Order: sequence, then structure tokens, then C-alpha cells
Amino acid sequence: MNWLFSMRLAFVLLMLLSLWFAIGVGLSEYELYRQVLRALNDLPMSQWLQSLIAAPMVGFWLAGLFGLMLLLGLNTALCSWRDLLPIWRHKRWRSPRIMMLPIHILTLLVFIFHGVDLVFIHGHDSAVLHQGERFNSGRYQIKLVSVDYRDDVSLITEDETGFSPAGRITRRSVEQFDPRINSAYFIVQDGEQKISGDAGFMRPFRWRDLYITVTDFRVPHQEEARGVQVKVLAVHNPLVNYFFVCYGLLLVSLLLQGLVFWRRSINKGGRR
Repeated sequence: MNWLFSMRLAFVLLMLLSLWFAIGVGLSEYELYRQVLRALNDLPMSQWLQSLIAAPMVGFWLAGLFGLMLLLGLNTALCSWRDLLPIWRHKRWRSPRIMMLPIHILTLLVFIFHGVDLVFIHGHDSAVLHQGERFNSGRYQIKLVSVDYRDDVSLITEDETGFSPAGRITRRSVEQFDPRINSAYFIVQDGEQKISGDAGFMRPFRWRDLYITVTDFRVPHQEEARGVQVKVLAVHNPLVNYFFVCYGLLLVSLLLQGLVFWRRSINKGGRR
């Protein structure tokens, strides 16, 4: 069973996960699989079965992904318990591996939070809005007040088949679409309380446990007079702040570990 504790296994699993994610990206290029993946993203795990029956290949890919993640989590936990915990217990502060235990623990916490979110929470809603339209997400009412789109609108104007010259937003160049200068302005209301702010592509507008992100800008066919339409994703997740704390601490731990190895290389000391 020693192979479960090894760094070699961790390395192999990370390589396999990278390959597996690449296969998933390849699957998303096919319309059927892309639609199924989108449907799964909009549903809690308890409602995945019907969508997976329509695309068994996606189910196989997910089973492989969860299996690899489970093995990596088990390997990380066992390695932390056997090899890294004694370093902290015996206060070997000068060990070059001293920061590996916090890195492992924070990685496991990220896995756990993602699992809890996927199974028990996974609360989000999506909508397609023109200026002045609104939708509800949980207890929040979200209204699109205006769209500030500064790039060439003709590149996102769709033809009768639904295609535009710029194509999918994730494939547009910065010359075609600059996410830093394009945004939408929203008003969010929760009962008597109201707040407003801008959201953009990968730049969410946050209020409490609600995050609003614009996932696409488009002009539908023969609707040019109505202006730019936006696709909106509203995520409400009470764990989201813990995610950010864990990711922040994980980044700090990685930087400190890098500093330890850098000082070790400067001093040309041996492993303690």
C-alpha cells in the first residue's frame, strides 16, 4: 500500500488529470456533448442522470474525472499524515518541506468545498437580457440597466443561423473583444434593499453571497435595434468566501515554499 503515499503517484495523477481535462475540452467541441455539459452545469448532481443517459461518453469522462480526483485526494491526505505531519509535530522549522503540510491541507479543503458545492449547493441561474429586462435568482431580483459595449458591434451580430463573425466569446481575440472595456450595469434588489454595479466577462459584481457575471455579449439576428444582448450568470453560494480564503492562503503557502527552496539553493545546504 506504500504506493498510495508516494509522490510518484501524485505526479502521475496530476499528469492524468491534465490529459483528462484536455479530453473534456475536446468533447466540448461536439455540439451534443457541449449541450450536455451545459445542462449538467445548470443542474444539481441529483438531477444529472437523465442528461448523462443521452450522452454516455460524458458520463464515462465524469466517472474518470471523479476517480482521479478521489485518488489524488486520498494520496494527498495519506502523504500529509505519514510524511508531513511529523515535521510539524517535532517542530522541524528549518526543514525545506515545512510548508508542504499547509499546502496539502488547503488543497484538500478546496477539494472538499468543491464537493460540497457540487452535491448540496450548486445554486446558480442564467438568463439572456436586453436593456431594461430582469430575472429572479433565489431571493434576488436582477435588472439589466444598461450595456457599455465599446468594441465593434458588427463582429458580434448574428446571422440567421446564430453565428457571428467573432464566434464564441472564448475564441475572440483582444482586438475583437476586450473584456476590460466592455461591461453591463445591474441593479440587484433583495426585499427593500437595493444595490447597483458593473459586471463583465470574468469580472463579477458581488453582493453578499451573490456573484453576477456576464458570460457573453451578442446581437441576435434582426434585433439590432434593441442593442447588445448579454448572457448573465448569477451564482449564490455561501461557501464562495471560504473558496477565496483557501485559494489565497494556498497561494501564500506556495510562495513561502518557493522562498524556502530559493534560500536553500542560495545557502547550498543539505536537506534536514
